[in-house]
Amino acid sequence: MRKIVINNQKGGSGKTTTAVNLSAALAEKGKRVLLIDLDPQASASIWLGLYNSIQDKDLFDLHAGPDLILELAQRTKIRNLEMIPFIPLKSKYSKEMKEHPNKASILKNKFANVDPKRWDYVIFDCSPGLNLTTLNAMGAANEIIIPVVAQSLALYGVLSLLETLESVQAKLNPNLNITGILPCRVDQNIKHNMEIVDILIEKFGVLVYNTYIREDIKIAESPSFTQTIFQYDPKSIGAHDYRSFAAEVIAQENKK
Repeated sequence: MRKIVINNQKGGSGKTTTAVNLSAALAEKGKRVLLIDLDPQASASIWLGLYNSIQDKDLFDLHAGPDLILELAQRTKIRNLEMIPFIPLKSKYSKEMKEHPNKASILKNKFANVDPKRWDYVIFDCSPGLNLTTLNAMGAANEIIIPVVAQSLALYGVLSLLETLESVQAKLNPNLNITGILPCRVDQNIKHNMEIVDILIEKFGVLVYNTYIREDIKIAESPSFTQTIFQYDPKSIGAHDYRSFAAEVIAQENKK
């Protein structure tokens, strides 16, 4: 089971778009995927039509049984893709969570009870910046993928996340490593966009995926119809790019 955090410290980085469409692309290729929405904006949950789904339990409920993750996982309309939608922390759980001595390892401990063969991939969509739920995702995961919009200011989000990653590795999870950096919203006709891609390759080398996600209005339109890019327009540029990206991610399996 590969557990991957999708994150960038800067908002508007293509994080949720990548979490949703990578999950769907992996599922399309026959991988069993669990997408977990930890972003209070609940964009991934809204995108897949699972926002406000009824839940009696909370992902960070310290009193829940060992099968909590299995209980919370819901089917989506996409074959092979399940999801735990965003569940607002109840005030009781929030207080208990903040006071827990191992508060950054709660999610890691819950995954210790999950059969590693249950899913091939667990994808965490986290909020930008750093909070306790994001730390929990980083504590539970093995890998992190950093989506980066092809704009100069987006580079600062990468540098900030690298600093956070070093701290997490030292204090919480030494097994968490960068799987790759994904350039997003790249317009090949804009010189500055391509310059940013070149800068990423210059600074991070093989960590930058060969695939980059090109600007495509179809990707922007698809959430309005609660559809992934593959449901909304399977022949679009965005669908092609996310399929290519998923193939690269799968190809990394033998290296893990």
